[in-house]
Amino acid sequence: MKTLIWLFLLPGDLVRQKLGITVEQDGGLIRAFINMCFWGAVTLMIALRYV
Repeated sequence: MKTLIWLFLLPGDLVRQKLGITVEQDGGLIRAFINMCFWGAVTLMIALRYV
């Protein structure tokens, strides 16, 4: 289960680390935004492929 959570949060964590922002410095907001954009795009590509 921890591996699944880590994989789900990975895109946002990578961007947050590249920007040098810690979770305490609102890094959670940036991570959530990046994850929403990334996984939304992945889901959209999969959905459009099968429509």
